[in-house]
Order: sequence, then structure tokens, then C-alpha cells
Amino acid sequence: MITYIISDFILCITGLVVFVVFFNKQSIYNRLLWGIFILSIAMTSLVGVFLFAGFDSLQPIYSSLDRLQSTLGAVCMVVASWGLIMLSETGRLTFWGTIGAGSGVYFGLQWFNMIAMVKVVQPLCLVITLIIACWGLLRKQKSALWVVFSMMLLALAAKAGMADINHYLIALGIYCAGKAVQNEYQILFK
Repeated sequence: MITYIISDFILCITGLVVFVVFFNKQSIYNRLLWGIFILSIAMTSLVGVFLFAGFDSLQPIYSSLDRLQSTLGAVCMVVASWGLIMLSETGRLTFWGTIGAGSGVYFGLQWFNMIAMVKVVQPLCLVITLIIACWGLLRKQKSALWVVFSMMLLALAAKAGMADINHYLIALGIYCAGKAVQNEYQILFK
């Protein structure tokens, strides 16, 4: 249990630090989309720290946050990655449309009690983001390579058997997303 607490805490701190350090130069709506993706993971891991420490009453909150990061967070990741790879700023309409779509998926799956379908949304969003990153690789963008690394780590995390390894892989994936934003306008090969 102590290893789960430590790995959850490291994931939470990594998410907060990466968001503060790497995403401050993004436009407001792009930053908010990345923030929803990264900070939902950080909040879930923070609640996970207390849950593994013995506060079993937090289980419903943890489950809700986990589903939120897998639906709304994943949809925000796709749109934020699109903005990063296409070198465009997300507008207000796109931002609110993304929030509406992600929230709709979250509440729709809750309403119809299709909790198992939550496990489909996140891998689908990972695949879509990988396709977007491949387009960026064709355009020789260094940020696209970091997005590919990030998505590969997040996909490996989903298949990790142990929770602590899962947390470390997600932390590395978040770091790679931060590096993608840091290298937004750089060319991969000259």
C-alpha cells in the first residue's frame, strides 16, 4: 500500500509541476484544455493517496474523478493536442464545445449506467491523438514526436498490471506532453 501512496503522490506532484512549468505560454483556452486533462489526473491521484492511506469513504469521489479524467479529460486532451499540432489557438466556441462533448459523454454514460464504456473512451481518444501526432510528424514537428511518446506511455499505463507502475507511466506521459508544448514551434529534422 505504501508504494501506491508514494506513486500516487508523485503523479499528483508531477501533474501540478508540469502544468505550471510548461503550459504557462499557451493561449488561455488551450491552457484550460490541457489543464482539465492534466489536473483531473492530478486530482484523482491526490484522492487516491488518501484512499490508499485508509480513508475508504473517499471511494465514490475517487471513482467519479477517475471516470471524469477518462472521459472529459481524454476529450480535452484530443482537442488540446489538435491545437498544439496545428499550431492554432483554441477559440471560445471550440473550448465550450469540447467541455460540452466531454461532459455529455461523462453524464451520458453515468445516466445510462454504462460504466464499462468509460474504458473505451480513453483508448479511443489516445488513438485519435496518435493520428493527429502522426500528421504533425509528417510536418516535421518536434512537438508531435513528444505527443507520440506521451500517448505511448499513457497506453502502456492502461495495460500495466500494478497500480504503482501505472502511476509512474502516467507521470512520464504527462511530462512528455509538457515537453511537446515546450517544443511547439521547433522542427524535428532540418
